Amino acid sequence: MMTRIRLLALLVSFSVAAQEPPQDDWDMDWEEDSVALPVQGFAELAVGSRLTSSLWNPRISMADARLRLEKSTQWQQVAVTAKADGWYDGVQQQWRGQFRELSATFSLGQHIDVKAGRQILTWGTGDYVFLNDLFPKDWQSFFTGRHDEYLKAPSDALKVSGYFDLANIDLVWTPKFDPDNYINGDYFSFFNPWAGGIIAPGFNALTPSSDEWALRLFKNFDGREMAFYAYDGYSKSPESISSQGLPTFGRLRVLGASVRQALGAGLFNAELAFHDSREDENGDNPNIANSQWRVLLGYEQELLTRLTGGFQLYLEHTQDHAALLANSPFPQWEKEQNRVVLTNRLTWRNASDDLTLSLFSFYSPSDQDGYLRPSLHHRLDDNWSWAAGFNLFFAEKQHSFFGQFKDNNNAWLRARYSF
Repeated sequence: MMTRIRLLALLVSFSVAAQEPPQDDWDMDWEEDSVALPVQGFAELAVGSRLTSSLWNPRISMADARLRLEKSTQWQQVAVTAKADGWYDGVQQQWRGQFRELSATFSLGQHIDVKAGRQILTWGTGDYVFLNDLFPKDWQSFFTGRHDEYLKAPSDALKVSGYFDLANIDLVWTPKFDPDNYINGDYFSFFNPWAGGIIAPGFNALTPSSDEWALRLFKNFDGREMAFYAYDGYSKSPESISSQGLPTFGRLRVLGASVRQALGAGLFNAELAFHDSREDENGDNPNIANSQWRVLLGYEQELLTRLTGGFQLYLEHTQDHAALLANSPFPQWEKEQNRVVLTNRLTWRNASDDLTLSLFSFYSPSDQDGYLRPSLHHRLDDNWSWAAGFNLFFAEKQHSFFGQFKDNNNAWLRARYSF
């Protein structure tokens, strides 16, 4: 409780300080143009409701009252950025606070940039599909209908970027492992084979305190964007079981590559990743996720005036699948060796670009399940906007990835005032 009070007090003091003129003692150090800018941000109300009653979760799926404050400034040769959220979560009936960003950026010579502190990190070519992007995601926000920005959770990390003739490089070190904000029953029920069905226990997984590393080498060759990736850390969601029988995160190494280029009237992308499960090399430990090959092919183009279409084919190939089935206590509920997911994004904008209609769909022919995300966004003026949409799951089996969320179909509405 004291932590939330301190954060809310910091938000208020941050807003007041950003709008007051600087003291004379600081005039020589802080650039006048940066300090003169007022604090920015938004206030937002967001509500959501399940379309049917659930045995495990309340009918209300989202009830947020949120305040965001942002400020960027320059001190000497250091750029400082702060983005802080304070909100009341009506579902959990708790006040919450979070720095989305609190970072300092500076250069070392002409070719090296450094960014230290809390920040949002992302790379890869997938649209809502992540192969080499092993930075934390917030799946609870994604499935409730919060703004897409909140799908990406912040990392406390050091990022060093180098820009050279041969290639560019990003190296990210996270001193303490940052997991996903995973599905744990607080907002959504899910399938648990040990319980034999759908549950919503509200658990917290055993989280390692070790660090993690991520590397990207990238270069543009005559309009073709190519990148190579490496990661050393842990699976981002708790897909493993500890020796004490508790959910945990398995050791993971990832190597991958991607390419993106113009093709015909649109843009083509391809991505490949090998997820190496370091604690289950033979794939015969059912408590540890098996190694996987992951492949993505995508294409996007304008279909009609102001109507854009994007299409993706995603494949997960599980290694040593026969060993997994032979040793699993629940072979009937294990995933297929080759899980295929097709995605489609349709986006239409009106001529004045203040109204956007969107439909994103996931469909897995191997799992026979899917997920639809229709939405509408309307900008009323420079300050006011609102958005509405649905999260709709369908499946034949309750143990498939999307099938476990069938009781969580929901509608949502957000209203935002930006300043």
